[in-house]
Amino acid sequence: AWLRDAASRGGRARVTADVRFVEALGSNVVCRVPGSDPSLEPLVVMTPKSAWWVCTAERGGGIAVWLWLLRHHAKKKPPRDILFVSTSGHELGHLGLDHFLAAHSVRRARAWIHLGANFGAAGSKTRLQASDASLFELARSALASAGVVRPVETPLGQRAVGEARNIHDIGGRYVSFLGSNAWFHHPDDRYPATVDLGRIRRMAEAVLAISNCLV
Repeated sequence: AWLRDAASRGGRARVTADVRFVEALGSNVVCRVPGSDPSLEPLVVMTPKSAWWVCTAERGGGIAVWLWLLRHHAKKKPPRDILFVSTSGHELGHLGLDHFLAAHSVRRARAWIHLGANFGAAGSKTRLQASDASLFELARSALASAGVVRPVETPLGQRAVGEARNIHDIGGRYVSFLGSNAWFHHPDDRYPATVDLGRIRRMAEAVLAISNCLV
């Protein structure tokens, strides 16, 4: 109450943060499903694997769909290579994705599918981002067919959020999915209370349809 009162009066405050820097080793997980024609530009499916606390709903949806797509496409011989990338360093300015982009020549990818934060959270509001009108339309159709409520959309041409931002900045084609989460960045983001398994299943169906069109 005293803080709200001070804010309403335009009061001033000083915040002191005690910070320590600790060296740590992060790692990306990268897997290539080989295509029948290696001359074709690859499709990339990416999701972050790191966050604060347990982050079950924040990261769980993206990792679950990432694994499901990997399992599906590994059973088939896709026309083009599909790179599956799960990156570390999300909360450190996307360091893992920066490292991957520097180490791999995939800037001319067919497209990037970004499985971002929170779209599998209970009560989540899905957000759709895409680099061009054709990918927006492809994603809208796939989401509707899978029974996903019409998402909020980041305006075409606006810089994306999440790891799709890095792809936007290098001029790559991308389609990106995120969501909202009442437990975002909170230690209580834990299964089963924060996760909507039905939502994750519907998102998996939609993203699979998109990947089948892009491959």
